[in-house]
Amino acid sequence: MEKISWNDRVNNDEVLQRVKEERNILQTIKGREVNLIGDMFYWNWLLKHVIEEKVEGKRELTGRRK
Repeated sequence: MEKISWNDRVNNDEVLQRVKEERNILQTIKGREVNLIGDMFYWNWLLKHVIEEKVEGKRELTGRRK
């Protein structure tokens, strides 16, 4: 976008200023927190179903496919 070479020594703050973009650390943290909560709910659901034997395992292969 700004044609900054890989060899140029430009820090992240300067790049953000050049593209007129602001970085909001609190928004980033909240977004990651929401993703983490969603992951926790999924894994708890999966664990509950495995314990209650509601999730079927993979089928065993008895012979060789041709």
